[in-house]
Amino acid sequence: MPTRPPRRPEPPVVPAATRPGTAPGRATRPAASSPSSTSPAARSSGAAASATAAPAYHHGALRAALLDAAEAILEEGGVEAFTLRECARRAGVSHAAPAHHFGDARGLLSACAAGGFARLSALMTDYMARVPDDPDARLMATGQAYIDFALAHRALFQLMFRRDRLADTHAELADSGSGAFGCLQHAMAASMAAHGVPPDEAPTRSLFAWSMVHGYATLVLEGQCEHGYGLAHSDPQPARAMGAALLGLAGRAMNAPG
Repeated sequence: MPTRPPRRPEPPVVPAATRPGTAPGRATRPAASSPSSTSPAARSSGAAASATAAPAYHHGALRAALLDAAEAILEEGGVEAFTLRECARRAGVSHAAPAHHFGDARGLLSACAAGGFARLSALMTDYMARVPDDPDARLMATGQAYIDFALAHRALFQLMFRRDRLADTHAELADSGSGAFGCLQHAMAASMAAHGVPPDEAPTRSLFAWSMVHGYATLVLEGQCEHGYGLAHSDPQPARAMGAALLGLAGRAMNAPG
């Protein structure tokens, strides 16, 4: 008695592309039709439709999904909780997939930090556009944006300055970091010119401005302002108000003649 040939195994389901920030899904296989009730033309068109119904991750979409997953891990547990395996799991791909885009954990974290600096630059530019066209007001706006970014993105902000976890040779990180500091430098130069401060003092005064806003933001995030000031990072409004007051004081010092 002849035996029936073994059934060919069905192809594995490929993870479907998802939008950044959403849980990765899996493609669903369409229900099979009975050969006796479906014409060859219909079966052919149905096969073509099913072939396009479950697209694999596009490289660009996967990169964004991995970055979103990495930032979520950072926000939940800080940089110490980050692993490539967990990042890949959340993005719905194999644990080896991140290596294709980022090389290793340091590469992925560096790309995250680069994105953070780019967002910080955009926020400073946005804040400067909202204030009057006055050099001092624009300089203060860059500082307020810096503080607000730190309060809103605590884990990402802290990662951006963790040189022990970032790649020194990461070109995107170097460019975006320079761009963010450039926003402050340009605003400082315009404010100094308006007050007749010699341009050669720009490096020192820019470092002073950066040290003030970064130091204050770090104190708040680490809970060092809670005693006596009540400025916990979970309550950003008082911290923001205090930051504005400090910026006002620092502005007068930064713009004083040398």
